[in-house]
Amino acid sequence: MKIRLDNVLLCILWLLAITLGTCFWFNIAFGFNVFSAEHWEYVSALQAARTPIKPGFYVSMAISIFLTIFGLYVVVRPRFRNIKMPIIKIDKKPITIINQNQTDNTNQKSDASTIDVLPAEQQHTIPHANNAPPASARPPRLTLPTLNGNYFSPVKEPVLSQDNPFATNVYTQQNQTADWSEIRDIFKNAGYTVKPNTKVNGLQTALIAIGTNEVMWLGCVGVKTTEVRKIIEKFQQVFMDTLDETEIEINGFAIAAPDAATSEFQDILMFNSISELRTYMSDKQNPPLPEDDDGMFEAYSQYIDAVITHIGKI
Repeated sequence: MKIRLDNVLLCILWLLAITLGTCFWFNIAFGFNVFSAEHWEYVSALQAARTPIKPGFYVSMAISIFLTIFGLYVVVRPRFRNIKMPIIKIDKKPITIINQNQTDNTNQKSDASTIDVLPAEQQHTIPHANNAPPASARPPRLTLPTLNGNYFSPVKEPVLSQDNPFATNVYTQQNQTADWSEIRDIFKNAGYTVKPNTKVNGLQTALIAIGTNEVMWLGCVGVKTTEVRKIIEKFQQVFMDTLDETEIEINGFAIAAPDAATSEFQDILMFNSISELRTYMSDKQNPPLPEDDDGMFEAYSQYIDAVITHIGKI
């Protein structure tokens, strides 16, 4: 609504300027008052009598009409944002793979590009190799030794204490995957568009979602708020390098952050559990797209996809 009101005011201002300029010019050049009905009757009488009129009169009138229409077009014409997509340079040099395990285990033929992890009952100790392969060589088939007679001590989970209300449980990879899926469902139900997760600064993000009005949500699970702030700053740096005028608002949050009790970042939302996040997002629905969107949200979504791909390779 703000853009339309500005356009209306600019159109009125332009019409006033053209009208005053035209009146001033016709008074000086022809002694003609464009606001006088008698002058227009006199011109019509000359035209009816086929009396010659200066060609400059008609030329000035045409120029005034053209400037009026052209100025209105410049004011109300649609403007498209210039979004610069990041350019990713990929080195296409061929990679030579040296297999140092060709002389060993000649009877065993297997694909060196796969790594097989054998169960604990079938594991054997790997003999010590005298010559270690170089760092660029692809690793051979991996077999893990049996430790402590196949005995594994149970993992003890920390207990939440009253002294530290922000203490959190240790997340295993399986639990994290389930939690991330639940977080994505929360934002999907709120009307946001969920994007693929990526690793930033070596840390895996739990959620990247976008909404209307160039809004972006970024969250992590079990990550310090200081690291979440660094991830947000990295996205903001990419936005500053690739966008001219558009500003993207990033809302960051952390679930079960280890430093939640001592965090100094007021702009990072902190939650003890996913249920708290669900309660918080219950009234944070994504507003619908405006009628005059003209495909801008689709362009914004494609831009975020390109940024995620680019930032994951940095």
